[in-house]
Amino acid sequence: MAALSPEMARLLAVKELRRRKLAGLPFPEKVRAVVQLQRIVAPILRARGRQVRVWNIEESAARRPPGTP
Repeated sequence: MAALSPEMARLLAVKELRRRKLAGLPFPEKVRAVVQLQRIVAPILRARGRQVRVWNIEESAARRPPGTP
């Protein structure tokens, strides 16, 4: 198998770094990321005739530390 080009090796390293950064996020941040992706893809899926439901989360509640009202 041929060796990776320097550019491809750099891209894979950056991808791995981003994956580790996302994995280290607190759970509420991960949920917000999922909701953001849902909002981005919803119009596309609706245009294809799919029924889509984006999660409704309260931004202020999602940013509070756990255990606080």
